[in-house]
Amino acid sequence: MDTFSLVPDSAYDFEPKYSGVLSAEMWKRVDSLNSKMPDTFDWSVYDRLYEKFGDDQPRGGAVFKTGLKLVNHHSSCTKCHYAFEIDTYGRGCIHNCVYCYALESLTAHGYWNRPHPFPLDMSQVRKVFHQVFETNKPSKWRDVLEKRVPLRIGSMSDSFMKMDKKYGVTKELLKILSFYNYPYIIFTRSDLVADDAYMSLLRKDLASIQFSISGNNEKLTKAIEPGAPSVTARFKALKKLNESGFWTTVRINPFFPMKADGYYTDPDSVIQKFGSLEASPDFDLLSWDIMDQMKEAKVPSFLVGVVRLSPHAIRNMTKATGVDLKSFFKSESLKGSTDVRYSDLEIRHYYSEFAKKAWRYGMRFNSCYIGMGPKDYFQYQNLWSNKSDCCDARGNVAAFDSSSQDIGWKERLKHAPHKDSALKAKAEESEAMKEFSENKIVSADQRSNSSDAQV
Repeated sequence: MDTFSLVPDSAYDFEPKYSGVLSAEMWKRVDSLNSKMPDTFDWSVYDRLYEKFGDDQPRGGAVFKTGLKLVNHHSSCTKCHYAFEIDTYGRGCIHNCVYCYALESLTAHGYWNRPHPFPLDMSQVRKVFHQVFETNKPSKWRDVLEKRVPLRIGSMSDSFMKMDKKYGVTKELLKILSFYNYPYIIFTRSDLVADDAYMSLLRKDLASIQFSISGNNEKLTKAIEPGAPSVTARFKALKKLNESGFWTTVRINPFFPMKADGYYTDPDSVIQKFGSLEASPDFDLLSWDIMDQMKEAKVPSFLVGVVRLSPHAIRNMTKATGVDLKSFFKSESLKGSTDVRYSDLEIRHYYSEFAKKAWRYGMRFNSCYIGMGPKDYFQYQNLWSNKSDCCDARGNVAAFDSSSQDIGWKERLKHAPHKDSALKAKAEESEAMKEFSENKIVSADQRSNSSDAQV
């Protein structure tokens, strides 16, 4: 495969020049590249956004400047296969999911939706890809990009929010990735990805498309994801993508268990807490009917990640749903101010049930460990359909020949803002690998891919 795709010159009949307060510098940067990739982006969208605020510019400015990120130096995602990521919009997300860790974090710092998310400076992204694939100039991203590590689109925000119809920065990113034949995995809750204008830019050989669906109770889903498209709209988009030949995966993540912790694996604790199993509360966000909905939408693969919640998120969820989410967790997990989670035995019960149902429906199943620590990456692998990739893209999308796990710790540390924390995360990963290797849960090839020379 060629390093990049040439587009016929006849496809472009104009060469715009920009001189606005924001576009001038961006256009100058792109124009100076002398790239083989023609430029068709309307850089004036940034000027119009700037002019909207006049002298009272928003905190952080009218442009989001945090582009490419490599985050698998962090303790929560050292084993993540798609930790090379980008958000085309930052400092907020119009979906406003009440359990979102990004919402909680950015709100605390005064950045969330003030007054809305802001588009990424795409001229910087153009520059990075040009330098790596069209020049020999130094770049801190050369090692990652030359490995063709798939880029994850969507992390702290959704790149397919409806506002992209106005700004088009996600479209521009898809054009860049297509030009350089670069693989990518999309995380989204938006049906915009299945809009004809976007599907025409997606490539089946490069794209893995993952839809997050935390439940199929439309009333509750609307309460906790107030700005996101309906679940029905997401399944409709999934069916359209699947029938067009794209590889899709449903992310039931976060998955909110239906019963209090211990209901299936430690009933005595539930009886002690509520008086009887029948008195235990129910959370009806998700029903097993979701299996039929996925099958009808022709979804080939799904993954599940059991929720972890901060005390703040628990309060938000309780207020939004009218269900006391705090009562669903065991008292020992509620101690302190850290995130709370379900017990290992109860998590395994749910994962096992999903794996059984996947087999019955002829679908593929994996579990997502992010945020739970490396132990959770290893201890449920015997349930996975794809032992080499918990997101189930590798082996199913032609261009997925590598992942973030092919980036060694020496390179990860270069991107870590806090080296001590990164080294601690590396040690935790090694300890978990040792534990599960001794229990013969981790295969030899997995140990080889995850190990790295001492740094």
